[in-house]
Amino acid sequence: MENIEKDFNQLLQAVTILQTALNVSFSEALTETFDNLETNRIKVDLGAPDQATVTKLSQLYQALDYDHWRMGRKVKGFTLLSLKAVNEDGLDANQMPTPPAIATVMALIMNVLLPKTPQTIVDPAIGTGNLLFSVVSQLATANHSKNEFKLVGIDNDEKMLNLADVAAHLQQLPVELYCQDALTPWMTDAPAAVVSDLPIGYYPIDENAANFATKASKGHSLAHYLLTEQIIKNLQPAGWGFLLVPKDMITGRNSQDFMSWLSKKIFIKALIELPDDLFKNKFNQKEILVFQNHGNNARSSEVLLTKIASLKNENAIIKLNVELHEWYTKNYR
Repeated sequence: MENIEKDFNQLLQAVTILQTALNVSFSEALTETFDNLETNRIKVDLGAPDQATVTKLSQLYQALDYDHWRMGRKVKGFTLLSLKAVNEDGLDANQMPTPPAIATVMALIMNVLLPKTPQTIVDPAIGTGNLLFSVVSQLATANHSKNEFKLVGIDNDEKMLNLADVAAHLQQLPVELYCQDALTPWMTDAPAAVVSDLPIGYYPIDENAANFATKASKGHSLAHYLLTEQIIKNLQPAGWGFLLVPKDMITGRNSQDFMSWLSKKIFIKALIELPDDLFKNKFNQKEILVFQNHGNNARSSEVLLTKIASLKNENAIIKLNVELHEWYTKNYR
């Protein structure tokens, strides 16, 4: 019988011992801990960690009996510790893993709209990989465990990419990871789809922001506006965008100019409001924006506008699924 709290505390003890021994950040110690567990070997570099620490860790790893853990158990333990890493290392709120319930909604939408053919999916703000990997795992499950997706993640934080790399390994999901500013040219082929929880805030490099139509008229530009434009530039013709965006970006006081620009660049397909109780205050509220790029016979359609009452109630997800299929049947068949 799995005991998540026990697993977490034992893993936490191993991570903190290694963190102290190596004098590194929590996220770095977390990455190395799972690397040790997966390879069944404690990495020693230039005498660190010392022999006493190696002995202590060996005993802890043996007590875990990690080799007999199922995939889901490994992923749960790692995900909980990734959340702690964000807090421990004082990382940006944008780097918090996307809640699993939102990934479920994203997967539901993508399963209806994406063609059932091999697809390249990019997350240009991958962070720990929680959203991308959860969505793709659910899509594969819906497709009788068949996974033909090529996954690509972009992030400018190497620590986050290391965590994403471990998460992908634990879930046996091949992924290409690029450490770069996602607002510079992407080093990957044009994807068929982009799924992302857009980072919110100001983009500090004004010289680069000047290359975007969505730049601010004065001062720093908003990163989530620029990144939406960058996604559109990089998508294949008729490619799909599935984005978690600030509600203010869609319906806020200053959203009119952006939405007018957006509607000329792509076909907006759906705007799905998330439950109010999912966010601490109304200023943090987000929506799911779904759009299709122009080209390859893509066309405009009625926009699906809906709000999910609660993600704690299975009936709300069932209702959304019904709405999605009714909308799809009306507009595409």
